[in-house]
Amino acid sequence: MNKLLKSELFDNFIFREAVMHTAFKSVLDGHRNKDFYNTDEQEDLSEYLNWGEVRPYIYHIVIGTKSPSYFKIILSTNTTKTTVISNEVDTFFVNITFKNGDIQVSTGVAYKTFTLDKSPEKIWDEKIKNFLFKYEFL
Repeated sequence: MNKLLKSELFDNFIFREAVMHTAFKSVLDGHRNKDFYNTDEQEDLSEYLNWGEVRPYIYHIVIGTKSPSYFKIILSTNTTKTTVISNEVDTFFVNITFKNGDIQVSTGVAYKTFTLDKSPEKIWDEKIKNFLFKYEFL
């Protein structure tokens, strides 16, 4: 969990959503609130925040006086990384869930159009598995 919350390992992933169960349940949306920024700043902003931008805030929620009973963080690949893997896919997802003291990681794929070819899923599964083991996340 330290690799997710304290290191820059996932910082280039796009933050899609986080669900936290503490004393209350909260859902954090990864869409950037463009109203927060002035007009000049808005020109260069992406639709979603990167994990590196929200990681410090999530860290303070998770590492509070009492850990959440549950959380799920959904990250996705940026456009550059996605197209390196497949042109048939809008994005690849990695879902990190903490429940009952265990961490589970699952993957997902958002295809541009319907296809019976599931090879991008297999490639992504293998890439994320290698990534997680290489950096000793699992």
